[in-house]
Amino acid sequence: MLIAARAELATVAIPFRFAFRHALAERRTSDGLLLTLRDAQGRTGVGECTPREYVSGETTASAVAALQRRVPALLGRRFESFEDVCEELAGQGASLPRDEQAAFCALELALLDLAGQVYGRSAGEPLGPVSVPRTAYSGVVSAGGAEEAARACEQMKALGVTRAKVKVGGTIDDDLAVLTAVRQALGEQAELRADANGAWDARTALDRCTAFEPFALAGLEQPCAGDDLEGMAWLTERSAVPIIADESLVSLADARRLAAERACHVFNIRISKCGGLLLCGRIRELAREAGLEVMLGAHVGETAILAAAGRQFASRTPNLRFAEGSYGRLLLEEDVSDALDLEAGGIGEALAGPGLGVEPDLTRIAKFIVARETIGGG
Repeated sequence: MLIAARAELATVAIPFRFAFRHALAERRTSDGLLLTLRDAQGRTGVGECTPREYVSGETTASAVAALQRRVPALLGRRFESFEDVCEELAGQGASLPRDEQAAFCALELALLDLAGQVYGRSAGEPLGPVSVPRTAYSGVVSAGGAEEAARACEQMKALGVTRAKVKVGGTIDDDLAVLTAVRQALGEQAELRADANGAWDARTALDRCTAFEPFALAGLEQPCAGDDLEGMAWLTERSAVPIIADESLVSLADARRLAAERACHVFNIRISKCGGLLLCGRIRELAREAGLEVMLGAHVGETAILAAAGRQFASRTPNLRFAEGSYGRLLLEEDVSDALDLEAGGIGEALAGPGLGVEPDLTRIAKFIVARETIGGG
């Protein structure tokens, strides 16, 4: 039987090894929340979220407030089985506000991780069986100019990574210079896609698609503003480059609207942004029903906890178009585990074991915890 008796919430700010930039933000540290649930036997489950105001409207403060409201109701609850836990989480997720997706993700992952320890089950099981034992992850090139892009690509080449997402959204000359540097560094066989983070209107985006034709892009992510579904639909109908929805896709309701309006070709599903594994699974199925492709995204600064959740999703999602994440220690000064480190070629192995499949050591990032509290008076 599972009874969560205590909850602890930590706000973390782990320094990056280098600054990361795109059209909507620049970051030099992670900005995340780690929620730990404990039972009376000392077993723990740890969840993580990365609130991003420009994505879901959530801030660290609003996510903390949401968890302070939600977590106490689960403390002391008796769950007789792993299925009972999934049913409770699915019920709460069905009515989840758009601006609580990340907060709920931390709660869901912590409870699934703890339930996995108690019942000997994987947190990824609700997504289906493991069908992809090895996932090839992309590298990401931030919007720091051609020289910085070339340096980033040298790191990718050292790892044998052959897929890359390039942040664009500057002037046309700047974008072309960055794409040229990346193509030259990684070679003609590398698979490239671009991410504008909502920098353009639809007509400008279509012009950029034409200008980017020499680079044979495999996708263009969020070319228009997140709330400009009309522009996204107009562009999707006309673009020869597959259009990927990211900031436009937060909730299940967003997914339904995007599918109904044919406003993209690909869903970028991020575990934190989209409310955790169960909601990500529902969005994935909606995409399949609508004839859309899906990719796994990641927020910059995720630790191995969210990376493990992403790995669970990737290993249980056949025909995943792209995969991002699992670059924790390459970007972060310290991570909570080395178990998610990628192999040569950017390959990540499916995770075995109960819960999320990772045993995080929070003492490794203790000096980067900027706030800590017990929730529910435990």
